Amino acid sequence: MNFAKRALMFVGFAVLVAALVSALAPKATHALVAALVQITNTSANPVPTYDAGTRFSAELCHAVGPVSSADYNCGAQSNGTFVVPLVTSGGATVKRLVVDHVAGYCSSFNDSALLLKSVILSGAFIPDSVPNGNTSAFHYIPIVAPVYSYTNLPGDGILANVPESDYSFGQEVHFSFNPGDTVSILTEYFYPGGGTFDAACVGNVEGTLVTQ
Repeated sequence: MNFAKRALMFVGFAVLVAALVSALAPKATHALVAALVQITNTSANPVPTYDAGTRFSAELCHAVGPVSSADYNCGAQSNGTFVVPLVTSGGATVKRLVVDHVAGYCSSFNDSALLLKSVILSGAFIPDSVPNGNTSAFHYIPIVAPVYSYTNLPGDGILANVPESDYSFGQEVHFSFNPGDTVSILTEYFYPGGGTFDAACVGNVEGTLVTQ
């Protein structure tokens, strides 16, 4: 008899617990839904995301030296600078340009003593902390591929019989520039010799115009 009473009491307790869980569960669910509804992404209060933007690409070319073969390498469509847009083609306000990849090639002419070391992107963007007081940002992309040197053929027009050394470079990066900043490409080189030389580096800059 005592065993039966205890079993009955246990069943009654289990039923009571089940009733309480069924009564409380909807309230907890409603509270969770209410909390989720408060986190919304609207035009008035956007949630910042890195991918909220438009892809950006620019070709740059930097030539150094007095001989025209380097300028010929740049071509009519290349320039040494670009300005970060203020708005995208769709009319969205640009908050920042984030560069994530830079790649291209370089050529030097007329003097084998000239050694190209790196390509530099220069802009006005300054981080919050600049201990050495720089007034512009310099981002270095090293040229690490082997150099290929040769002499152009006699029938190669402006490059006929010109000694040439070719390099390539490419690197994933994370550089930032503000809208309206002027970004320039430069070439870092070592030149222990003397005489006439020239060089050119063509680089493609790719990234995202962040709009939130």
